[in-house]
Amino acid sequence: MSGFAYPHTCPLIDRQIGRAKGDLTLYIRDLLRSYKIEITGKEMLLAGEELFSALSDIFEKTRTTNEDMRTEAHQQIVALEAKNMELRALLYCQRLAS
Repeated sequence: MSGFAYPHTCPLIDRQIGRAKGDLTLYIRDLLRSYKIEITGKEMLLAGEELFSALSDIFEKTRTTNEDMRTEAHQQIVALEAKNMELRALLYCQRLAS
């Protein structure tokens, strides 16, 4: 029985989280600059960190949901494979009996 055969997605999720963090930081910088507010690089990074921190639960919920779906898919596939084996055995026995 093989179960769920799909690569783990956590590395992809991690890369996208890192990308979002960078994008948010740049967005804050550009937004502040559009209002003629100049901030230092350190202040920009801090603002990006604060915004990302406020949104990080969303990303982690996505990761948890992904893990839950993966577990459920694996369990369903294993159950279907077991049922398939059971039905094959039954069919084999019926062929022997006839």
